Amino acid sequence: KNHPVVATSLAWVAHLLWATNRLAEAEPLMRRHLEIFLEFTRATGHRHPHLQTAVNNYARLLRAMGRSQPEVQAQLNAVCRPYGIQLGG
Repeated sequence: KNHPVVATSLAWVAHLLWATNRLAEAEPLMRRHLEIFLEFTRATGHRHPHLQTAVNNYARLLRAMGRSQPEVQAQLNAVCRPYGIQLGG
């Protein structure tokens, strides 16, 4: 359940939901996609190569859902904080 391949599969499903304007259904999948790469980063001490893409995709989805930039940044930090990762502005 925490393997990067699962994260990639979640992202594909989230993108399909996003493409069909089902953003509220896509959000938890995209968030979990990000969390898996955050877990990898915390466990290994090395950033997963797809972590930044996961952050960017989640931010784009939140903006598509109508969230302001400060709200997006706050949500990203809320997701990343438990993993010991603080994102910049």
